[in-house]
Amino acid sequence: MDFYKKLFLGTLTIVVAIILIIKFSLSSIENRIIEITKSEKFYNFISQRFKYEMNRHSSKELTQEEINFYTIELNKILSKWKPVIDRLNVENIK
Repeated sequence: MDFYKKLFLGTLTIVVAIILIIKFSLSSIENRIIEITKSEKFYNFISQRFKYEMNRHSSKELTQEEINFYTIELNKILSKWKPVIDRLNVENIK
């Protein structure tokens, strides 16, 4: 009986230790990801990547399939933002 108590307590201790290690590891990883996304290097990377993609898309010919895809997606965006776009005063911007 004493052997089974020790085995149970040992197993329970190991399981709790593993849970705590995983919890602290995930917390540490989450904090590191937040730190990276708030950094200037990440901002520059995203900015450069966005410019690259815009340049790449502006310099290529679109296939009919791409035209259909972008038309559908842009229509979704425009329909959701229509109230905002309608409220813009375009004359004051110029």
